[in-house]
Amino acid sequence: MVDTSIVVKESAMPWDLQQDCVDCVAHAFCELRIQEQSQIAKFVKSELDSKYGANWHCVVGRSFGALVGHDGEHYVYLQIGDVYVLIWRMDTECVGKMVLL
Repeated sequence: MVDTSIVVKESAMPWDLQQDCVDCVAHAFCELRIQEQSQIAKFVKSELDSKYGANWHCVVGRSFGALVGHDGEHYVYLQIGDVYVLIWRMDTECVGKMVLL
C-alpha cells in the first residue's frame, strides 16, 4: 500500500488556504489517481487559479531543487509518500520572499 498521507513540510499561508491546497493535492493523487507528475501540477494550478485567481504555480516531483519568490502568504511545500509538491502564488509586481529548498 502506498502512503497517501500528506505532510506539510513548510507553509507561509493561512490555514484555510493551506487546507485547500492539501485537499486539492489529495484529490489529484487519491481520487483522480493522476499518475503523471506534470498532470498533477497542471490540475493543482488550474484548481487554485479557478478558485483564487491567476498566478499560481506548482512543481511535483521526487527530487528537485527550487528557489521561488512568492507574495508573502501564498507558499506551501508538501510531501505525499515519496513525492513532493511545491505550490506558490506570485503576483506580477511581487517583491516577496525567496525560499530555498
